[in-house]
Amino acid sequence: MKYLHTHVWLNASIFLILSLMFSLWLISPHSLMAQDDWDNDGVPDSDENQLALKYAPYLHFAAGEKFFPTDVSYHIDNSVLFLKSDDSNILVDSSPTIVSISLYQGGDYFLNDTLGGFEEIAEDYGQKKESLGYTVYARVTKSMEHFVVQYWFFYAFNPGTLNHHQGDWEMVEIILDSEETPLYATYSQHFSGEKAFWSNVEKVDETHPRVYAALGSHANYFRPYQGKLGLENDVVGDAFTLGPDDFQMILLGEKGAGNHPSSQDWLDYGGKWGNWAQLADISRGAAGPRGPGYGENEDKWFGPVSWGSDVFVVNQNWFRLSWITYHFLYIFSGIIAALTVIKLWRIAKRKRQGKLNLMKILRSKAGVGVVLGVVGVAIYLVAILLPWYVVRGNIQTVALETVGEVDLVLVDGVNGVRVNLLQGDQGLAQLFGLGIPLGIILLSSVVLNILDLIGVEKPKSLSRTYLMSGVTSLIPVIIIVVFITQLAGLITPFANAVGGGVTIPPLVDEMAREISSSPLIGDYSGALDSYGNLYVSWGLGIGSYLFIAAAITKLAAGIIVRKAVFAERPKEKVEIIEEEKTEKS
Repeated sequence: MKYLHTHVWLNASIFLILSLMFSLWLISPHSLMAQDDWDNDGVPDSDENQLALKYAPYLHFAAGEKFFPTDVSYHIDNSVLFLKSDDSNILVDSSPTIVSISLYQGGDYFLNDTLGGFEEIAEDYGQKKESLGYTVYARVTKSMEHFVVQYWFFYAFNPGTLNHHQGDWEMVEIILDSEETPLYATYSQHFSGEKAFWSNVEKVDETHPRVYAALGSHANYFRPYQGKLGLENDVVGDAFTLGPDDFQMILLGEKGAGNHPSSQDWLDYGGKWGNWAQLADISRGAAGPRGPGYGENEDKWFGPVSWGSDVFVVNQNWFRLSWITYHFLYIFSGIIAALTVIKLWRIAKRKRQGKLNLMKILRSKAGVGVVLGVVGVAIYLVAILLPWYVVRGNIQTVALETVGEVDLVLVDGVNGVRVNLLQGDQGLAQLFGLGIPLGIILLSSVVLNILDLIGVEKPKSLSRTYLMSGVTSLIPVIIIVVFITQLAGLITPFANAVGGGVTIPPLVDEMAREISSSPLIGDYSGALDSYGNLYVSWGLGIGSYLFIAAAITKLAAGIIVRKAVFAERPKEKVEIIEEEKTEKS
């Protein structure tokens, strides 16, 4: 019996062990698959796929956009690989591949698209766009106890106003807490970006953020009416939309051998994704960008949470201001139209009452002041159309060279603020934009002044109008001078926005300080180390001097009219006394 019990117990134990082993065999593949982490970033592959699909964006593009997110192979297949050595370009690889470029993780390498410039690449891409399809690269990782969901977009060309170059890398990211609850989204823009808390992000089906890509520059915005507040005058819209069902989404691994498949070896390429013809192309936004994890995109890859925390935060108040700015032309036109209707109504009313006294005032002692005021308005009108401030330069260096003295900065009422990026024949590019020329605002004041003149009833009111108009005529000049005095402090932020962390040479900084200390007129010359020489002159344009002349003329007109009013008062009093005596008689 003892042997029998022992045998039964042994068989039962073996059965239990075999059952346990069988159960482990059944569940182990599923468990191991759930924990696969082929890119070694600490996030299981299944979670990466789930999060990448859950937050896939809707991309909106403005009318006229020629380039859309595409596979990097399109650019690599059309390019040759160069090494920049001083200002010389050394051919490294005439037929680069995804695998071969991964060997060049540092140094000044760049992929030059042999198709040519904007027109040639746009034509070729337009012909192949349908067959290429659309590609979005997704990356999911952890950083500082946060889950990070990034979407990287590669464009074949960036025909932006301030950044005009082959290749373009842009990115949007969603930051989630440790419980995978979304906190905020950050969108890249011109070497920087802006951030919005998740509740302020437009979404489809509660999880898919809407991204509005600017025309040409591909800077990403949260609303279709943004892009007018900032350095570049971006145009955004939703004429064409790419949803998650419209593009191929490729889940990226991490950098380094063994952390991604060979088809993603381009992740380890550290050079530029576009032509870099001259050394100065970096500072003027004409060189191709570096890819994810390198250069201006290094912080986005290795410190996504820190990078997202440092950019400008936008909220509902900012969106309201952006909406007003975007629709400023319509709002301003509506206000001016309303004021014009009111003034025309007053003119019609005074005409019926016989109180339009312009001709009477012209025949009085105040007539000279009225004519002088009209001259002031005419001078003001001409000033609107001419340059307000001019910076000219003659640059003769190894990196940059101008053909004699050229306009570097030009401010006027037609085009606002324009800068010369010295990119071939591109000319002056608009820097600030409100959607309308600044001159329209000033021109409207001319129209209102003319209506005030036509509808004048009393010389005293006309005198007040001239005096106020004379003071306001100086406003454009005052604003320009104040801006120039602050130029030294603005030069570095502007360079960072255009060139992505470019170091300002001491000579440029010194020149900016010279301009700020003497904003009305001045010049500067110096040697830029061993690169060459430059000469820069600056000062108020003829338009500003005409503003000053218009202001003086209007003020003089107001004073003359006012003196004429006071001179007429004793005569008016005598007439009143004579009338009272006549009535008493």
